[in-house]
Amino acid sequence: MIKLNIKYINIPSNLLFDSNVPALAKIIYGQIKVLSYKTGVCEMTNKVFAENNHCSTKTVSRMLKILKENNYVKMVGNKIDRKIIIL
Repeated sequence: MIKLNIKYINIPSNLLFDSNVPALAKIIYGQIKVLSYKTGVCEMTNKVFAENNHCSTKTVSRMLKILKENNYVKMVGNKIDRKIIIL
């Protein structure tokens, strides 16, 4: 298991108070934001997000889909080589 070494996350207020986005999606967004700080993209797998958030990869996929549908993130690449970009 790859442990994410994150001390804190930053969630913008518009996302924090968005009732269309579940709490777990907001947490994952914060993790993506920290992980993409240096390069502008996050390349973490759903498996790693799932292990660190104690949920299934299917749940992570649903949370990322919600973030994408609500225009908080953009995903580029294919299933194997995906990159997540904060919008």
